[in-house]
Amino acid sequence: MTQPIAIVLPCYGYQESLDRVLEELSTHRKSGRAMRIYVVDDGSEPALTVSHSGVHLLRHPHNRGYGAAQKTGYALALAHGAERVVLLHGDGQYPTSETLALADALEAADVALGSRFVHHHGQHIPQWRRWGNRLLTTVANLRFGVQLSELHTGARAFRSAALLSMPLEDFSNDFVFDQQVLASLLADGARFVERPLEARYDATVSSISFRRSVRYGLGCLWTIVTTGPSDKPSS
Repeated sequence: MTQPIAIVLPCYGYQESLDRVLEELSTHRKSGRAMRIYVVDDGSEPALTVSHSGVHLLRHPHNRGYGAAQKTGYALALAHGAERVVLLHGDGQYPTSETLALADALEAADVALGSRFVHHHGQHIPQWRRWGNRLLTTVANLRFGVQLSELHTGARAFRSAALLSMPLEDFSNDFVFDQQVLASLLADGARFVERPLEARYDATVSSISFRRSVRYGLGCLWTIVTTGPSDKPSS
């Protein structure tokens, strides 16, 4: 694989956090890691800015949703011929170096996930989210016949063929987009691999409310139950 990896950063606010993430990516670039960076500003007010060179900044005129931001970033990365695409949160919740390393794991897989449960048992995740994560992951494991430790991580990497195999534009524009992507790939027998990582939980990272988390959980359950081989989940 000689193509630079594509880094897609969906963002909604958190300018200072984005600046730190881009600075970390710049350091990796200087050390020889070839990459193309796609920042998707999902209608932030004020609009996000990028001072680093070589970064593609895409803007939605209004807030369309986390899933919609990923769609925009993936579409441009694939249009530019990316072979490996890494999802990295612009708020800096997931460590940059460990998330970038997921691209290397694609040598033997179609999808690489950064799991907070492989070594750390999700100990830093807020308790109600941790148990919800475990429950939904267990249901998905049973449904698709796999043994993964976490399916609700925002740190992930894909081979381009995996992304191109799905009708991404038909998926939700909200947070359940993440689960629709993974459920579709699991149902079609994609090869998954996990790598350990930790995540930050403080005032500098984005979070959704308990109510939206419940809605997300119900959407995930529906997706898991209804997704079959080459199906597109109901939005």
